[in-house]
Amino acid sequence: MNIRFLLLLLIALLIFSIGCRRTAVAPGGGAPPSAVQANFTVEDMREAILKGCLDAGWQAAQIDANTIDATIVVRGKHTVVVSIPYTAESYAINYKSSINMAYKGKSDGGVAIHGAYNRWVNNLHAAIQKQIAQKKTAKTT
Repeated sequence: MNIRFLLLLLIALLIFSIGCRRTAVAPGGGAPPSAVQANFTVEDMREAILKGCLDAGWQAAQIDANTIDATIVVRGKHTVVVSIPYTAESYAINYKSSINMAYKGKSDGGVAIHGAYNRWVNNLHAAIQKQIAQKKTAKTT
């Protein structure tokens, strides 16, 4: 009886792990808006975002005065493009498009995408935050 229970538990875990291969993200997707404090200029934010993109392995392109598009291509197979609107005080990372990421709308109004998307966007967010922190430190010293 214990072996049967363990076998059923193993099968349930296997089915659950297969079902979790896609991770739901909020419409627009990506990292939450981030705020910075004190004497940070739009140019400081632009530079922090561009350097953060470079550090995280994303290619960045200025789209307009306050928007950067960033693209990552992983193993020549997966491509993600995000839009990063920004001001001197904040920025957001929003899903724009993807290739081979299984992006699709869900019946509940949410979306689903390959689980790696969240990891790549979180890494980008962390790299930008690191650049903002370095710029803030440089401005105060």
